[in-house]
Amino acid sequence: MNPRTLTFVAGALFALNAAANPEIDKEFSAMDANHDGKVTAAEHAAGAKAMFGKMDANHDGKVTATEMTAAHTAITGQAAKKSDMSAADKIKVVDADGDGILSAEEHAKSSAAMFAKMDANKDGFLSKEEMAAGHAAMMKK
Repeated sequence: MNPRTLTFVAGALFALNAAANPEIDKEFSAMDANHDGKVTAAEHAAGAKAMFGKMDANHDGKVTATEMTAAHTAITGQAAKKSDMSAADKIKVVDADGDGILSAEEHAKSSAAMFAKMDANKDGFLSKEEMAAGHAAMMKK
């Protein structure tokens, strides 16, 4: 899988396009565990793991398209739009084994790849602006 496609799933549930977006504020605040105004790779990974846990309704370590769809509102705070990519299509982007199910490992790997791509200045941290720009670029692909 190429790195461009790996960057999609970790934030695919977020319909983002600007740094002032309330969804970015919510996501950033949730991930910035020590409230220092930046998100480390470890904080990002922990946030992605928590998101996966919210999606994995039956706690089997796998997320189906049905589970992802059901969790959308709880995670983003708003219902999915008709223009949003389907959960099944989001899963396909990073489904390394092609089984149509998002495993915890696949989600963690895509999250790490996304962090690396969003860290535009390569300082090991994400600012809110980097996170917003990364998600906005991802949603254009």
